Amino acid sequence: MPQENKNRDSLSDAFLLWVPDEGRTLGVGADRRAFPLPSIPFPIHREDLAGGPSDDAVGRGAYDYLRQFPDCPHNLDYAELLRDAFPHFLGDLGAQIVLLDNKEVDSPYILRKITYLKIFSLLDPDNGRLLQQLGMACYELAHMFPELGRSRYHLLAALGYFQRSVKTLPGDMTNLNYLGQIDFILGDYPESARHWTDMISTMEEGAARQAVKRKIDRIDAREVPDHPLIDDLEAVGEAMELYGEGRIREARMILDNLEEEGTVTTEFPTPEFYYLLGMCRGREGEAGGAFEAFEKALEIDPAHEPAMKAKNSILEEGGLA
Repeated sequence: MPQENKNRDSLSDAFLLWVPDEGRTLGVGADRRAFPLPSIPFPIHREDLAGGPSDDAVGRGAYDYLRQFPDCPHNLDYAELLRDAFPHFLGDLGAQIVLLDNKEVDSPYILRKITYLKIFSLLDPDNGRLLQQLGMACYELAHMFPELGRSRYHLLAALGYFQRSVKTLPGDMTNLNYLGQIDFILGDYPESARHWTDMISTMEEGAARQAVKRKIDRIDAREVPDHPLIDDLEAVGEAMELYGEGRIREARMILDNLEEEGTVTTEFPTPEFYYLLGMCRGREGEAGGAFEAFEKALEIDPAHEPAMKAKNSILEEGGLA
């Protein structure tokens, strides 16, 4: 029996919720063995509800819905349905993760990968390596320029995954390193030093160990930012949002202040920061300041195409096109 979900924020317009009648089963596998359905709401594609959903429609709806809403109510039930009755969907999901790993990295791909990993984690919640992969993906997302406005959210998600992973992988150096990095960005320098100290206690002498030791020494000497780096990352995200709204002067003030203060540009040098700063300056008619910013972007990444085009526009047209 189909029913409209009252909460439109949690259900895509492409789906309706359907509760199977008591005793409804699916025929699964080559032998079409009976698989009992629990009496919970299942998301079904609207077009699949005419005359009642087929067995395949139930599996397809659960699969497509989980890929949009991995944190939805009954997510574990849907994941277990896929595992027990429609394992080919999970095989497809694993193949997509492999494909995403081999694509050029950008935020939509990482977000998709996180969603797919979450589905596998529902079925294996104590898998330390899987939790570690989720933490690494969230950490990577937190540093991507389009996601800086939500960097705190992504970092805290990464922190949670690594903390869970370390329970099953005690002493794992990857977990300890990422935990140290996250705590450093969040401004918890003693905790960051603790993770890195635990890390180097099992490392062999060499360049990698010395690099981590220098981070610890820096914290011990209090040669660290006087404010959490996450504040600066979020400020860049705010400037990017203001620029998108056409509030150029406000965006530029934030970026100018961050450049003058120098912490974020030293700790996380990115061409995107200077490109955005150059665009702000250029839109305000300051071609010289814009050119300087684009040059700095290209010093970090000589192949940064937007900065290259903007710089050439100033050289050829005297300003931004």
